[in-house]
Amino acid sequence: MDIEIVEKVLKGDIDAFSEIIEKYEKMVYNLSYRIFNNTSDAEDMTQEAFMKIYKNLSKCEGKQSIKTWVYTITYNTCIDEVRKRKGKNNISLDMELEGEDNSYSLDIPSDDITPENALIQKEGILEIEKAINSLSETNRALIFLRDVKGFSYNEISEILNLNIGTVKSRINRARNMLKNILKA
Repeated sequence: MDIEIVEKVLKGDIDAFSEIIEKYEKMVYNLSYRIFNNTSDAEDMTQEAFMKIYKNLSKCEGKQSIKTWVYTITYNTCIDEVRKRKGKNNISLDMELEGEDNSYSLDIPSDDITPENALIQKEGILEIEKAINSLSETNRALIFLRDVKGFSYNEISEILNLNIGTVKSRINRARNMLKNILKA
């Protein structure tokens, strides 16, 4: 089905691309959110990823599934942005700031309740979420891809362009880090 849609898009049927967006939008957004832990950045990265997916659709070869290819583009888009931001002085709107007399927060709550946040609140797993978010972007992505989305080691290897042994050892390390954070 996906291959037929890709072929339609490549033949000039731009409307067919909306089917790809509809099918993978939540998946792309969730991965972006896991890496940035911020709805605004996740929305921006989702748009950026779909622009790259559209521009590079002709490169989507039969070597991997389209789902894996979409994840690869999304992951690389997010990590490129993380690398661009390294060393720049970014201020988060929910970061606590120090004033002369005391500290204050610019915490601006969102009116939107995502299904993910509703589930976290309902199940009471806020501590796990906090622990995952304290991991590096790469470790968060690894945990998300393997333990949340259930990708196989081979698929993660393709998405991250890493040797399968490296993927297994990094996932193991990320899980151990998470376990240690949760113990503390």
